[in-house]
Amino acid sequence: MRSEYMENGILTGQQLHMMFEHCDDFVYYLEKSQNTYIYKYVNPATSIIFQDANPINQPLEKMIQSVELIELLMENYDKVILTQQQTTFRDFFLFSNTTRTNETTVIPTNNGQGILAITREIPQLKVLEEENHYLTSLFQNQLNAVLVMDEKLNIIKTNEVFHELFVEDALIHGKSIHELYWEDSEQLKLFFDCLHQALTGKKKSMQLNLKKRDHAFANFQLKFNPVILAEQVVAVSVEWIEYTKNLELKHDLMKTSNVLDAYKAALDEAANFCITDYNGIIEYVSPGYAKLAHFPSVDMIGKTNAIVKSRQQSTVFYDEMWSTIKAGNVWRGEICNMSRIGTHYWLDSTIVPMFDMNGDISNFLSICLDVTEKRVLMTNLRSIERTFRLITENTNDFIVITNEDGIILYVSPNHESRLGYEKEELLGQFYFEVLTDESNMYLRTELNTLLPSEGDSLVELQLLTKSGGFVWIEAHITVVTDAMREDVYQFVIIAREITQRKQKEDELRFMAYHDSLTLLPNRRFITAEFPKLVKQAINFDYSITLLYIDGDNFKRINDVYGHDIGDEFIKEFGQALTRSVRDDDLVARIGGDEFIIMLTHMSADEKKRDSQLLNTINRIQLVLRKGWMIAGHHFSPTSSIGVASYPSNGQSINELMAHADDALYIAKKINGKDSYHISSEK
Repeated sequence: MRSEYMENGILTGQQLHMMFEHCDDFVYYLEKSQNTYIYKYVNPATSIIFQDANPINQPLEKMIQSVELIELLMENYDKVILTQQQTTFRDFFLFSNTTRTNETTVIPTNNGQGILAITREIPQLKVLEEENHYLTSLFQNQLNAVLVMDEKLNIIKTNEVFHELFVEDALIHGKSIHELYWEDSEQLKLFFDCLHQALTGKKKSMQLNLKKRDHAFANFQLKFNPVILAEQVVAVSVEWIEYTKNLELKHDLMKTSNVLDAYKAALDEAANFCITDYNGIIEYVSPGYAKLAHFPSVDMIGKTNAIVKSRQQSTVFYDEMWSTIKAGNVWRGEICNMSRIGTHYWLDSTIVPMFDMNGDISNFLSICLDVTEKRVLMTNLRSIERTFRLITENTNDFIVITNEDGIILYVSPNHESRLGYEKEELLGQFYFEVLTDESNMYLRTELNTLLPSEGDSLVELQLLTKSGGFVWIEAHITVVTDAMREDVYQFVIIAREITQRKQKEDELRFMAYHDSLTLLPNRRFITAEFPKLVKQAINFDYSITLLYIDGDNFKRINDVYGHDIGDEFIKEFGQALTRSVRDDDLVARIGGDEFIIMLTHMSADEKKRDSQLLNTINRIQLVLRKGWMIAGHHFSPTSSIGVASYPSNGQSINELMAHADDALYIAKKINGKDSYHISSEK
């Protein structure tokens, strides 16, 4: 494309043309114009983007259709103009039916009013490395040792289990696999034979006896898996499975044998399938398969499927089928068979190769759907699927998968059994809608933090039940990135119920801050709450008054009536004090027969406060004199009260309690029982 001459700049269109005419990268020169950028030069390589359109003297938004891409370009162009510093960013193009991932470098030019953007395609190996980054977590959490080599057999990656078993990370990365120590040359030969076959795209396995880092020998099964990119083997992963670990798994597998026997019986009834050896000799047929052929099962075993061959398909048809499955590929197609009674029936058949431990084909599994009478077997297959889902989803954990907006894509069955929701009620809904308001806000904040970092998090949330209740869960949230669509994310949430634990924590927290007999707040609660009350008092120009109350003659009640009635008396005394004050006042028991009342929202004016205080004390004495009945005995106690106020008598809770305690002592000593005294200490 041609460019317009730039008269007042350092760079001219002619200069740019000379520099970038033959450059394969995309080169653009744009100038800032109000709130947009105007194309002044593009090199010929950009024709793949603009095709027949001429961008020269056109604004950015007119030549690019994607709003997201315009915003990305404007953000980075503005950044370069503002800072006059070069920057590099990633962008995403779709053109000519080809998806390209690019890296763009933007350079400030022409006295800060223009930018030169050079876009190049990211090498394929870098894309592979980035995709590998997303799989790192899964790779490192493998239970077995894993080693990955490139096509030149250089070691490029190992997981933690490999280092624990064999060698330190620093001693192996970047080295050739040939440099590993081998004691058995025969084992070495077999290892490299499997490795070279894996480099051709084949999956292989072998057994080895190896010395571990602790110098103990152990038997391992090695599985060689080719890593294929763009139909080329670019790496090989080797998984080292220690036999001893297999023995540990054996016990768990035995637990499910009875269940699996039931599944086999269900499969026999639900599916029509046949198992043959490599040469097509029938080793097993399901009852359904035999029924379709009108043969007893025992008459089919040991023979080939030629006994039901209808000759409706050509020899070429069968040759292509056998060629496909013996190459290790799955074959699917419709086959016309003839039953023993001479009737034809059509089967929609899927034939799957089955591999032995050495990676060689040992058997073929043929799963057939009778389409002759249009009795589609999908109902039975769904039944089998539900059965197998019991294995993977028979857990007490709540499992949820959402998209990046929080819309539910999958929920585990216990959302129905534990929360009361049908699966259909949750799929397509926002996950936030099944959370309490507090958990909703907390989770939104957490997900916004996780998404940019692609990390994971452990949070405690409240799930709403359909009946209106809620349960506590401890949820592990992981961000999953789609390897093919790097801007598409999902959240995987695996949670377990902790309602009982939270209830116990609440009980323990309550008992830590409350008196066990009266259930009133205790001294710790008063100490913790006082700074909040002070803050409110300052904000609204209030005063706080503390009443230190000591019951008169409590010891006599214990001596005369016993401790049970004494305990009941203490509880009634606390309830009487609570009835005597306002809802926003605070009543606490600090020990024995001693109580504290915090009167909030008291007037800052001393005279008015004293009037409020006198009314409260009279009300307390009146309620106490009215008394109560316990076990047929009537009690109408009196009390002595010491008074101190914030801020006139102290700034801290300890100062107020000390001055109120001193005032209580004066009340008892000078005025006697059933009296009060107001502290005058500063």
